[in-house]
Amino acid sequence: MRFDRNYLLTIDLGGFQVEVRPPMQIAFKAFKSIYGGLNKATVQIYNLKEPTRLKLVKDPEDTEVIIPFSLSVGYGEDVDVIFKGDMFTGETERKGTDFITKIESLDGGFDFLNSFTSKTVKGKDAALDTLIGDMPNTAKGFITGQEQVVRPIVLVGNTAELIRQQLKVDETYYIDNEVLNIIKKTELTGSFVPIVSAQTGLMNTPKRLNKRVTFSTLLNPSLKIGESCQLVSVTAPHLNGIYKLEDVGISGDYYGTDWTQEVTGTLI
Repeated sequence: MRFDRNYLLTIDLGGFQVEVRPPMQIAFKAFKSIYGGLNKATVQIYNLKEPTRLKLVKDPEDTEVIIPFSLSVGYGEDVDVIFKGDMFTGETERKGTDFITKIESLDGGFDFLNSFTSKTVKGKDAALDTLIGDMPNTAKGFITGQEQVVRPIVLVGNTAELIRQQLKVDETYYIDNEVLNIIKKTELTGSFVPIVSAQTGLMNTPKRLNKRVTFSTLLNPSLKIGESCQLVSVTAPHLNGIYKLEDVGISGDYYGTDWTQEVTGTLI
């Protein structure tokens, strides 16, 4: 089943929903990190029908138009969402006999770019609840315990920037599949610990640089930023252990050889 690759791409255009499934060819790349900013995915879809291609044209200046986007991948009937957000740009170009529609999606992009807050609240918990509430397409995930303050907090400005301003030095925030998390360096957002080994898809010898370990695997949706995995390497046993996943790069080509992830984490 590992090599029985499968995917589902959905784009919601209001009254018109685009669903792309095998055997249609797509290629995709995504990068997700716990260190703030916007996680991004790009997808190339080959030879959509012309009416659909035209509906998927979107300029980056159209920041107030929200188009939900979701990409699920996996094997056989078992597919999981690896990227959910909203479409930022869309265009089509012709290469030879192929019409290739290229889409760029941002996770939480609409809220990050457009949300605005103007309120006064008491306490950091109330401040964060207010800010997340002002991001209509973003859900509240794991939020680390906040230092309580008695003075009123004035919140005026871009909501995402105001969230960043609430963080302490040892905290980071990120949006993953439209869920906002705030965690400390020692915290995880989930308890499941998948094993990464040659038997489960480990593809190379892990490398360590600046106390961070990087390794490549077959595409595995259970490896998620902010969570952990157990690394079991035969060729680098000194790096074996449980790691907090900080960066995950995902790439795939349904008709090519690429169906992989590059993962970077720190030892717990």
